Amino acid sequence: MTDKFSPDLTKTFPCEQTIGYYFQDKNLLWEALQTDGSSNCPTDNPRYEVGNKRLAIVGNLAMDLLLTSIWHSTGNTSVVLDSTKLATLSKHSLEHVADKNELYRHIIRRPGTLFDVETLSTAVEAIVGAAYLDGGMIAAKRVVQKLEIGV
Repeated sequence: MTDKFSPDLTKTFPCEQTIGYYFQDKNLLWEALQTDGSSNCPTDNPRYEVGNKRLAIVGNLAMDLLLTSIWHSTGNTSVVLDSTKLATLSKHSLEHVADKNELYRHIIRRPGTLFDVETLSTAVEAIVGAAYLDGGMIAAKRVVQKLEIGV
């Protein structure tokens, strides 16, 4: 199936500057910035029907793998890993990351909706997921470091 939809990519460059990563496939970042129900998403394409939530799943797993890789080299117990992941990847921690980096300036949301914990944390996960799909773990790590996720 050919995707005939051509998104407006004007918001991607300022976001790339914020996150410190420049995408080969700008459509991935554009998708990451769309909230569920955003009026910019075509309704006839399953890829976009839930906004950035599909990319958020990828981003959550990429961040989990990054944290686990770091943990492995420390020799700490799995209890330390679990508590680190809970603290770093919680919705409230990721909301703080979004606020600190002013990601709300780039997120495209449904008219009349607020930037709540879910919207902001999902956007952070989706941005990391988009970077992972675009440039692999090195790109995801660059975004995580630039946004200071887990610091």
